[in-house]
Amino acid sequence: MSFSAFVSRVASRPGRRALAIAAAAALLGLTAGAPAASAAQGLSCAELIERFNAAIDAAREFDAHKAAEESLATPECSAFRMPMLRRLSAFRLNEAQTLMARGRPVEEYENALSLSEAAQVLWQASATLAEVRFGERRFAEAAQAYDRAIEIVKSETLTPTSPSPAEIQSLMDRAAQARLLAANDETPERGKQKFVQTAANAGGALGGVFSPVVRGIVPRAVPMPITFEYRSATLTQFGEQAARELLRAIREQNPPKVRVIGHTDARGSADYNLKLSKARAETVANFLRANGLAVPVEAEGVGFNEPMKIGAASGLSQDDIYALNRRVEWRRE
Repeated sequence: MSFSAFVSRVASRPGRRALAIAAAAALLGLTAGAPAASAAQGLSCAELIERFNAAIDAAREFDAHKAAEESLATPECSAFRMPMLRRLSAFRLNEAQTLMARGRPVEEYENALSLSEAAQVLWQASATLAEVRFGERRFAEAAQAYDRAIEIVKSETLTPTSPSPAEIQSLMDRAAQARLLAANDETPERGKQKFVQTAANAGGALGGVFSPVVRGIVPRAVPMPITFEYRSATLTQFGEQAARELLRAIREQNPPKVRVIGHTDARGSADYNLKLSKARAETVANFLRANGLAVPVEAEGVGFNEPMKIGAASGLSQDDIYALNRRVEWRRE
């Protein structure tokens, strides 16, 4: 099941608990043995951990937060800080998702969800926040939160147990969709379209949706928010920014060759769309070559023959579907 489908199920079935809470139930490393181990380091740490666990078990979020904060000033507690942050984040996520499952308005769970995600230690918190923002049509914020979720998944320290391949692919797909929609969004209250920069990984290279591998999963197609002038193969201002980011990703990952595929939406004749998609792919290929890319670049247009597979289209308009299909992809061999 995709993560977006999971969130939809949580929101529609009262009493469902979130994925993240299975990890919290195991105390995330703060088991009964932890205080004994910390006792050798100092009683104050053992007491802090005991207070923290008791506060979580009694659903006293403020007291748990205070104990976690105090542990930061206690050197003996350094080994337990990450488990404490993860358990506190899971507690807040559970609180938010419980309210989501009851159909409560965003205002009632936004604070708990935002606090859970702010720690950036649980991918489920970032992904849940991304789904909420996606549903609110805050696509730029959704794309950024999906990227953070992907980076957390990639860290074996933060995510000892990898999500399923389907969950990872769902995160990658939704991150790309959010970027495409942000680049095409014309919702009046949201303002102009926006190019969303991809998150950098710990080493400073492009990560997130551009990641060459995520826990063994290699994303073969990377949809790019490269936009063009209407019925034209001329890049928009944001389209050029996206093409430049693609250039950076290719240089960082250094593939032996590059293949870009142009797609259109369903409007217009098949012949016209095939030619337009080819011309747009050629524009991107020429941009890469003109900016010094040395590896061979192949350009191909497929018109509307390969529409995007959209797992969760609820809340999307027909114009949104058009925007998702109107794209250029980098295909990894």
